[in-house]
Amino acid sequence: MVSDRSVRVFFTMGSPQCHGVRATVEEDAATVRIDLYEGTLPDAPAECTLNAVSASLVVSTRDPIGTRSVVRSSSGE
Repeated sequence: MVSDRSVRVFFTMGSPQCHGVRATVEEDAATVRIDLYEGTLPDAPAECTLNAVSASLVVSTRDPIGTRSVVRSSSGE
């Protein structure tokens, strides 16, 4: 956890010059579910390398995380 209302998520993605990542968060009393969506950036070069890079993103929650489980939702694309 970064703070009581945010967590850092680590993942692998394509080249940052070509790809971006966004997160969505769903919360209930027991769980914080995070989906990550990766896509090609609008201004990406015409040719992108197939490199994989380690990356992270700080995701904020509406309510304090507390003792809730933080999981990656299986519905992410």
